[in-house]
Amino acid sequence: MKILIGICGIGNGHLSRQTNVIKLLKQNNNEIVIATTNNNIGYFEENFPDLKVLEINIPWIACNEKGIDFETSINKYNEANIDQFYNFLNFAINVEKSFSGVPALVITDYEPNVAQYSYAVDIPLICMEQQSKFLYLDEIEISNYSILEEKKRINYFFPKYDYKIISSFFPIDIKAKKVKIVPPIISSLEEITNKKNHILVYFSPYENSLNYIKVLNALKKIANYKIIVYTKEKFDISLENIEFKNYSTEFKNDLENSFCLISTAGHQLLSEAISIVIPVYLIPLSTYEQNYNAKMIEKYSLGEISKNISEIEMIEF
Repeated sequence: MKILIGICGIGNGHLSRQTNVIKLLKQNNNEIVIATTNNNIGYFEENFPDLKVLEINIPWIACNEKGIDFETSINKYNEANIDQFYNFLNFAINVEKSFSGVPALVITDYEPNVAQYSYAVDIPLICMEQQSKFLYLDEIEISNYSILEEKKRINYFFPKYDYKIISSFFPIDIKAKKVKIVPPIISSLEEITNKKNHILVYFSPYENSLNYIKVLNALKKIANYKIIVYTKEKFDISLENIEFKNYSTEFKNDLENSFCLISTAGHQLLSEAISIVIPVYLIPLSTYEQNYNAKMIEKYSLGEISKNISEIEMIEF
């Protein structure tokens, strides 16, 4: 079967999930073309050199407590100076060149270009992510955030689908037609009881770097642990117990052997940590989804949410 897979390039969670899906589909001799953002292309060149990868641009849709914030969205669009319609038409042409025709199926992991293509040529669409759960869940009160920002964005990007697969690390009960709830779609990880003496820290490029400086300052006096920090940002901090790394294949081993994880609250990384019983200290990004994930971590006693990112708070955790 000819399958087009769209992968959102914000964070590593979408990429991690679809890596598992792609491996399974390749085992069954499907013809696959990937659509993703520029920051993911190097990963596919290294790990799936036989696959065709098309570069796409994802429109940044800003939201507020009422849903889509049209004014902020158009300002971001103008700042980016990208002709989204031209890029989509060019993308659609390249899809059909890559397949020598029209694919039979589209899978999207929160990537809107491939969904738009499926609508345009009328072929089946499978949505596969975790954000869609908010279409069915009741809102819980989270200060300064609204569930509408998740619902409206999902409805804007993916107004229809043929099947929806929602993964979740916490129990949810959705009895909707054409919706399947599954456990997290993650790579196999080893639960190590005799863990190495290090704390793993993951800094998302979408968080305020001032918070990360607070984390580093809070950790620098915890001398009995080595601190491994994965980050794309450069910090002018030299500490004996802190090692900075770029995201790489070493991350899996460092996660498996970590004493605990300090991170933002992305669904995929939390799922991986939970699967091998690693407690998490969370600094959620400024979205309803990440703050909701963090609330679930606390609800099921799997970790803690940061309150003020202090040395005392770190030591207590």
